[in-house]
Amino acid sequence: MSRPPHKFASSRSGAGLSCVFIFSLISLIAPLLSAQLKDERAVKAALVFNLTKYVEWPHQSQALTIGFVGDGPMGETLEKLLDGKTSESRPIRVLLFPSDRQLEQCNILYIAQSSPNKIRAAIDKVRNKDVLTVGDSDSFARNGGMVGLVRTGDQVQIQVNLEATEESQLKISSRLLNLSTIVQGKPAVRN
Repeated sequence: MSRPPHKFASSRSGAGLSCVFIFSLISLIAPLLSAQLKDERAVKAALVFNLTKYVEWPHQSQALTIGFVGDGPMGETLEKLLDGKTSESRPIRVLLFPSDRQLEQCNILYIAQSSPNKIRAAIDKVRNKDVLTVGDSDSFARNGGMVGLVRTGDQVQIQVNLEATEESQLKISSRLLNLSTIVQGKPAVRN
């Protein structure tokens, strides 16, 4: 007389197959997620490049300098995709982690900080200078930054704080503003 298979052995092999399936699924999805994050950074870099064409600085310089401060790989992406390119016949230079003295040479400062206090400190360093501040945190423009590149679903949305841009005497093209969401920022701390 043969014995029926043990229920524990049956559920154990089913659990093993489930684990293999889940592991296989994760190994297939992980590269796609990584590629999606790289694509998002490339989109943000392209948007920064386009900002150079749709923002008017009070003092035009021979070159455009983009500074980067903060966390994560966005600085490397900006450097890889934009350093050495030209915009409106002006060469672009990317400075990673510029000194306070180099900040004064920047036309754009990309701030990739996770802490609101660090964001505010970086913004304060260039306040009342003709430096366009760009960030990618959800509340960047609301917290005094000028242009926020915020992920909304599968897209990157441009948020503009007009009060902050006007304070620095920067003019943003109406073409860019038509594609943007205008946000109200917190009152600026005057030095």
